[in-house]
Amino acid sequence: MGKSQMANLDYTLIVPELQPLAGRFFDKFYELEKGKFRLKFGRDNIIIELPLRLHKTKYIEQAPEASSFAMKIRKELKGKKLSSISQHGKDRVIVFDFEGTQLIAELFGKGNLVLIRDGKILAVYSREKWKGRELKARAEYKFPSTETRTLDEIFAAKGEKPVAAELRALDIGMSYVRAILEDAKVLDSKPLNELTKKETEEIEKSCKKLMDSLSPAVSYEDGKPIAFSLMKEGKEFPNLCEALDEYYGMPEAGAEEQTEKNKELEKLQHLLKTQEEKLVEFAKEEEEAKKKAAFIYENYGQIEELLSIYKKGGLDAIEKIAKEKEWKLNKKEKILEI
Repeated sequence: MGKSQMANLDYTLIVPELQPLAGRFFDKFYELEKGKFRLKFGRDNIIIELPLRLHKTKYIEQAPEASSFAMKIRKELKGKKLSSISQHGKDRVIVFDFEGTQLIAELFGKGNLVLIRDGKILAVYSREKWKGRELKARAEYKFPSTETRTLDEIFAAKGEKPVAAELRALDIGMSYVRAILEDAKVLDSKPLNELTKKETEEIEKSCKKLMDSLSPAVSYEDGKPIAFSLMKEGKEFPNLCEALDEYYGMPEAGAEEQTEKNKELEKLQHLLKTQEEKLVEFAKEEEEAKKKAAFIYENYGQIEELLSIYKKGGLDAIEKIAKEKEWKLNKKEKILEI
């Protein structure tokens, strides 16, 4: 069973959570596997999995050798600061603006990533074409058309389609549309133009209730996460990024993270080895110092006598005694070995 896809409303909440990254410099961009990417800002990472999700993650998985697409993104964004992060209208389209160069994540359909500057496409992950819109290098970039409408506008139009289909134009996601209708006790198959005044009022109340009480949560089955939502269903999380990280789970391969841990371990092991060597060296020096102190103590009188002779007659006088005693004297270094 595949993972659920983030809805428009989820992205509306994610964008404010990502705002602290604005002002940070681009670090790296990875293509982890087909349709899955990681955008890195220092210690912070954003996972983009087309068309499922986009959020900040604490999980770092192995990045293979950079693809030509990843290399192009790195080249064009190198040294650039993230000016802003925004959602295009209420669409599943997130725009990362790097001082005029924009990385656009389209998370509808099959999903896509597009890099543009001055309205022209520099790179696109998947070349696509629709009527009036084409995604290919050097083409002019056009945002997908949107028909977002307010609840009042939808009711005023008195459409003939089922109410669930008409409310799709709210651009919040069908899961939330169905939750609103369920709370309002209105059948989602009932034609919009047949709704009673009471039913429209209940839908308005339910819609406001949902928007006023959004709270990220994850529900579980047999201890495994099976769904996430903004409707307090299950275990609540402080923010949506953490809830999504919990739901989508930790990647099996954590090679990059493990590599960093191994490097840190190597540093600590080297430091430990250096400290142990110094301890051995200090122990030897301490032992030598003890021997010297014991020698001075045992021969204190003789040393005092030699110092007195040196003060009166200099090294020549010491040299004369050294020859008599067969001691070794290094006059240049002024070292006397007894």
